[in-house]
Amino acid sequence: MVSDDPEDSIDDREQYDVTTWEDRTRLDHLTVRASGFIGRWWVFLAAVIAILFAAHPLGAVGTELVQYPWLGAVMMLSLVGGLLIVWYIRRINPTTVSRKALVVTFLLGGAFAGIAILVEGSLQSIIDHIPLIGTALTLLLVVGPVEELVKWAAVRLYAFERSSFRTALDGALYGAAAGLGFAALESSEYIASAVAQGSASDPTLTLALGGAIGRVPAVPLHVFLTALAGYYLGLAKANPESYAPIVIKGLLIAAVLHGIYDTLVTYLPGVVGLAVAVVYVSGIGLLLYKKLSRYQQQVPSDGSPVPTTAGS
Repeated sequence: MVSDDPEDSIDDREQYDVTTWEDRTRLDHLTVRASGFIGRWWVFLAAVIAILFAAHPLGAVGTELVQYPWLGAVMMLSLVGGLLIVWYIRRINPTTVSRKALVVTFLLGGAFAGIAILVEGSLQSIIDHIPLIGTALTLLLVVGPVEELVKWAAVRLYAFERSSFRTALDGALYGAAAGLGFAALESSEYIASAVAQGSASDPTLTLALGGAIGRVPAVPLHVFLTALAGYYLGLAKANPESYAPIVIKGLLIAAVLHGIYDTLVTYLPGVVGLAVAVVYVSGIGLLLYKKLSRYQQQVPSDGSPVPTTAGS
């Protein structure tokens, strides 16, 4: 309410930009309009920035696809395991989720992979120089945490704010979608790089299939871990008074499990490493399955959120 008292008006002018604020100057007008624009388009802006970071890996994949169009089928084949996980979580979720939010989360997961690649490359060049344990430290302290954080951000940035995101099970589903998006770009780049680095005498199909086989455990790993982190994000939304500890717990679990996986496949040779990776990822899948099953047993059949941290 505006006062008619001249003294009050003088006080208002003296307090403006000191203890109070209102839209008065041209700069104020500009900041109000900018904040409105960012508020409406911030997800789009974040996606554009992320895509710029992902331009190099996307370019590498596109180059190989132009030369070998059938590589697209091999890349899709590498994602089958992850797709089945997303389908399963969607099937057991009794609530209605937004297809648009699922697609956007998937795309953000893929776009944010470019940010992870840049950050990992910058930090890896520093830590790798530490004698004996440099590589292990990079995998445990950089690769795992960075990748899990950007995948989590793909869920938090958009899906978390939607009304369709209400429960821990919703969080697991959107997390799985983000993990699949991340894995799609990473797996495609991995396969494209395997083909690009092969010699002229190497059969291209063999190189591509070899790359796809190498991604067999990695794609489900990304989906499982982000589903776990997403589960805790959903749990945090239902328990806002404990939001930060719950979110940190989910991210910590995902990052540690991820770092251990990368360390195992890096230091264990060939077939042995692949076999151990399959067993390890299967164990993570079992952990997620048990957590989702316990959740289903404790929530109403309509999937309405239960504000309790039990079983977390």
